[in-house]
This record gives sequence, structure tokens and C-alpha cells, in this order.
Amino acid sequence: SLSPQTTMATPVAAVAAQLEKFKAAFAREDLEACVKLLAELKMGMLSFGSLPPAAPSAPSSSQQQELLLAREILEYGTLVSIKTVDIPAFERHIAQLKVYYADCGSLPASERQYPILGLNLLRLLAQNRIAEFHTELELLPVELQLSNEFIKFPAQLEQHIMEGSYNRVLSAKQSGAYAKEGLYFMDLLVDTVRDEIAECSEKAYHSITAAELQTMLMISSEQELREFADQRDWRVANGLVTFGGQDDKPLALPASQLIHESLAYAKELERIV
Repeated sequence: SLSPQTTMATPVAAVAAQLEKFKAAFAREDLEACVKLLAELKMGMLSFGSLPPAAPSAPSSSQQQELLLAREILEYGTLVSIKTVDIPAFERHIAQLKVYYADCGSLPASERQYPILGLNLLRLLAQNRIAEFHTELELLPVELQLSNEFIKFPAQLEQHIMEGSYNRVLSAKQSGAYAKEGLYFMDLLVDTVRDEIAECSEKAYHSITAAELQTMLMISSEQELREFADQRDWRVANGLVTFGGQDDKPLALPASQLIHESLAYAKELERIV
């Protein structure tokens, strides 16, 4: 008969072997295989007896192996969920991983921890969930916020948005200074920023020049501006964008300055609340 130690090691070895298959599929970006193998890996995790909330504070070698495998599977789960644009799954994986990062301090540090936490901050920023963004950021040590590139990047982005420095948001996207999976969230963030500028423009003006609006919205071509305008029922003609529903009236401030100030004020109010 098998000894207790051998019995415990058997499911761990099986899951570890399956994880290697998953990594090969992940490396070749075979997402269909990744999703299938990930589901099998999670089934395999059910045989582990030392996972949270039952994780021991001082795990044995075999228990630590279970915890490390489970953490790695969940980390890969977050990355696959972005690649497959399954954001609810991303949120579930993040919620599970937080327990490992916060409560399993005896485990060796994971090289994926801060890239993944940075991706989560990017997600919250892109979804305009600013209060939650600050809650998550405040859970991290201040020195980490200032020194870790994956955490510092979204923190700086939020500051740019609050200040109305939208050109910096665009250049940040182009810099690629984030985990490569973050491109999806960066695209969402640019869309969020554009929507905020658009809403402020609609409230402040009856019309604005197409060239100025194109610059403020960080849109690269007139055709793209027309498509954006169509989505919001704006009229574009003779180099002018007309919003509708507003009376023509002179304004004391140029468009970009007014939008800059109103957005910065709104963000500051949100931060205070």
C-alpha cells in the first residue's frame, strides 16, 4: 500500500504535470487549449487539502507545494481571462489570489504578483472605478507604489487623468510600460477618457471645431472622429462638430482649458468622497 506521504504527493504530481502542458499551450498562445487545461487544473486543485481558508500558517513541504501550484494556476487564470476577454473571470481570479498574496506569507514571493496587481489597478482605472482603485492602491506599501514599475504605472496614470493631462495617457499607452496583457485595459482606459471628454464637451458647448475636438479626444483621423460622432449623434460639417440640445453662447474659457478644469475638479471631488 502507498504511504500517506506518497498518497499526498500523487495528486500534486499529476497537477504539476498538467500545468506543464498548460504552459506549453500558453507559450504558443493556443487559447482554446489553455481554457480547457485550466478547467482541468482547477478540478485537480480540489484534491488539495491545504488551500485557503484551510491553509496552515507553517505549511509542510508537501502543503507548500500544493499552495504554490494553486497560486500559479490562478495567476495564469488571470492572464488567460484577459486574453479571452472574460473580465468577470479575471475579477474572480484576482479575488482568490489576494488571499494567497495577503495570508500565505510563508510562501516564496511570486514574480507574477505585482504585474498582476498592476493589471488589476489598470482594470479599475479603465472601468472608472476610482474609489476601488484607491482602496486597492492603499493596501500596498507607499514605497512599493513609488518604486515598483507595475504599480507605479497605473498610479501615475490616475494622476494624469485627475489633472486632465490626457496627452500623457495616450503617450503612456504607446510607451508599453506595463505587462503586455495590459494593452486591453489601456484601450479601455483611452475609451473611458474619451467618453469623459465627450460628456463634458456636450454639456459645455453647442459646437466646437473638428480639429480641436480631434486633438482633445486623441483621435488620429477625421474618419475616426466621424465614427465617434455618429455613435453620439453629433453632426460634423464644414470643419465643425455640433452637439445639439444647447443654445449657442460665448464662453470665457477655451474648450480644452474648461474641460481640463471641470474634469480635474470632478476627480478631486471623487477622491475626497
